[in-house]
Amino acid sequence: MWHYFVYFASLSITLWLISIIIKIFYDKNWLINLSNIFAILGICILGLFIVLYWLEIDRPPMRTMAETRLWYSFLVSIVNVAIHRFFKNKLVLILGLIMASVFLISDILHPEYQSRNLMPALQSFWFIPHVSVYMISYATFGSATILAISGFKSKSNKSQNINQAMILIYPGFMLLTFGMLFGALWGKIAWGDYWAWDPKETWALITWLFYLLLIHIHHRHPHKYLILQTLMIISFIMLMITWLGIKYLPTATQSIHVYGS
Repeated sequence: MWHYFVYFASLSITLWLISIIIKIFYDKNWLINLSNIFAILGICILGLFIVLYWLEIDRPPMRTMAETRLWYSFLVSIVNVAIHRFFKNKLVLILGLIMASVFLISDILHPEYQSRNLMPALQSFWFIPHVSVYMISYATFGSATILAISGFKSKSNKSQNINQAMILIYPGFMLLTFGMLFGALWGKIAWGDYWAWDPKETWALITWLFYLLLIHIHHRHPHKYLILQTLMIISFIMLMITWLGIKYLPTATQSIHVYGS
């Protein structure tokens, strides 16, 4: 099924690109509605591939980095379509679909052969909740960061964008916390310890602390928009290092979390 991924991904990207072009250049109501339909169709096509791929390999497609990028594209597009619907922020949808497309293109450029079988450490009840909760939190944080970045465009909208972004940060942080807890329970079953100071675990903790700091500052100083905006972007960079950058660090060879590229 992975051999057909390029066709599903290309169709989703094409639909998202059409949606973006309409959003940028047209403002008629029927075209705006058509743009939203194209965005949702792209999500549905990607979701269909995930379901078919899952059925074919007979395991949750969450093992390799390519598979997690697939989930991220799917989830971040859903979250940003929802944000666009509730906040009526056109730029957020545009940037969100671009982000989702970039991750799909990355998978197209780095095809992988996917094994049906999971290694023993991954054959745990906690595998699906741990990875899925993390991916949802990552998508939520990604969408919040897009809102923060879009605030640079207009100073008058900065406070509104940051407040909207913080609405996403709180549930994202809750999911991130649950992801860490599920991972600790999984680690106890798989390797005998709740926490081993693995490089990925360490960076996950660093990311968690950055978002905790962000929430603390927002609670004490909710109108420090520039500080909140900057810290939101830095926190997301820490998240990307945790998710995608660990394998490029010298300590990657010591990590028990490096399963595939």
